[in-house]
Amino acid sequence: TAYEISACLVGSEMCIRDRYGVNPTIKFLVSNSKANKMSWQTYVDTNLVGSGKVSKAAIIGHNGGTWATSSGFVVSQQEGLDLAAAFKDASNLRSKGAFINKEKHMVVLANDRSIYGKKEKGGFAAVKTTQAILIGTYVEPLTAGNCNNTVEKLADYLIEQGY
Repeated sequence: TAYEISACLVGSEMCIRDRYGVNPTIKFLVSNSKANKMSWQTYVDTNLVGSGKVSKAAIIGHNGGTWATSSGFVVSQQEGLDLAAAFKDASNLRSKGAFINKEKHMVVLANDRSIYGKKEKGGFAAVKTTQAILIGTYVEPLTAGNCNNTVEKLADYLIEQGY
């Protein structure tokens, strides 16, 4: 809902924002109409990287294939397949690490929905939806908490939309 995404707007401010479309990203996120579909690339550019809380991002299929990605950010087919497999059994990633964009990360959380990794002054969040895997990375001064929350919220929205 709009309250979860932008708690700083109240009462008449929200009405003004909604009437004039001041923040189309938020307006889209709270819309339940499938007629308002955006491209996968727009989700990466606007909702993930454009949030200012994610450095680079990608959306991949459960088969490891790339649907959309930030410029210069590559999740190889094998990296995608390894992530997809880890949502069922993360023991391999826990012991060997997770590779994202050819960089090894220590896995700090892995379950059937989310995988979080850490590397020096950065890390990643990967969240599985019905049809896709969203991957967001962060590098200091961005924080793990903000990155993880941003990726998780977009995943929630996509799941609600059937994706």
